[in-house]
Amino acid sequence: MAKMKTKAEDLNKVTPYTAIKTKLRNRILSGQFGPGGQLTPEMELCRQFNISRSTVRRAISELVEEGLLVRHQGRGTFVCFERTEAQKHLLSILVCQFGHVAGAYDLCVKGAMEACASRGYELLVSNSQNNPHTAMDQVKRLNEIRVAGTIVMPLQTGPDEADELAKVVQALHGADQQVVLADTYAPESEFPSVSSQNREAMYELTSQVIKMGHRKIAFLTSHPIESVVEREEGFRQAMAEHGLDVPPHYFLQTAGLDPVVQGRQAVDVFLAMREPPEAIICLHDLIALNVLDACEKRGWKVPQEVSVVGFDDLPQAAQSYPPLTTMHQPLFEIGESAANMLMDRLEKNDTEEDLHPRLPCRLVKRKSCAARK
Repeated sequence: MAKMKTKAEDLNKVTPYTAIKTKLRNRILSGQFGPGGQLTPEMELCRQFNISRSTVRRAISELVEEGLLVRHQGRGTFVCFERTEAQKHLLSILVCQFGHVAGAYDLCVKGAMEACASRGYELLVSNSQNNPHTAMDQVKRLNEIRVAGTIVMPLQTGPDEADELAKVVQALHGADQQVVLADTYAPESEFPSVSSQNREAMYELTSQVIKMGHRKIAFLTSHPIESVVEREEGFRQAMAEHGLDVPPHYFLQTAGLDPVVQGRQAVDVFLAMREPPEAIICLHDLIALNVLDACEKRGWKVPQEVSVVGFDDLPQAAQSYPPLTTMHQPLFEIGESAANMLMDRLEKNDTEEDLHPRLPCRLVKRKSCAARK
């Protein structure tokens, strides 16, 4: 006896109509047609998907009803991202941090939220979890609900992060969103950006460690996104100007992307060396805090035997043991500035201000770094 189909199986069946509607919808929400872009002609869609014209028309009609497309008699069908007054005041910030870690972007988000609230805008927070596929899913959702503009934080996914970030930005822009890049210095980009003076700040931090008598100085870095490269350059510049070498075994990339583990393994690597470093400069505070914890567990005394410094000045840096010497990055101000730039563009405010500002940092001296005896 033939097995009878259940109602659920019928509902889950993918028909030519549902397939083409889903594909067209994804293309629109991914910004592939661009703001006001013209949809592929119906006959061409018939050939592409090998389906009837009535099926194509049905899918397009429903997308018109959803407000994603608009038909113009005699001209064709076009992408439509018209927004209500409420949607014109709906913004988002796309961060890229692991959900179980309180990170630097919390302060950026707070700065952006306060700026938006002061000017009558609502800010949605989306987290890509540092995954490019999740980021694109978030982008489609933001485009679907007609967000007017998005602040984008850089992905940190390895060698392809620049390409992945470009895809995210173009998908937002393709849905007629305004975009501002935060924690990124991109003067060559058509989109505004705001960042810290990463190179100058790391140069100052490294110079301070050297002034305290340290000569064998290690550096813990991460995947080379733009801000990471700037900090590496600042470190190497300070070391070179003071005539100090940077042996390869003192310049290490942390294992993994998850901040929970970054830096911990490096402590074991350093302790296994014949000449461990006298000081460890960390790319950011989360690495430095892990190093402090690992040093305590291994009995490597900070700062008596090794000095440790970070970068960011996260709230937990002042609460660590010992309290962390670090470089205060204006994270709140970065979020605030990015949000104001985004709203200015939406309101078409004429401004002569720099579209790619780089904000200064400030050295914060605490007890994790001591003079070399």
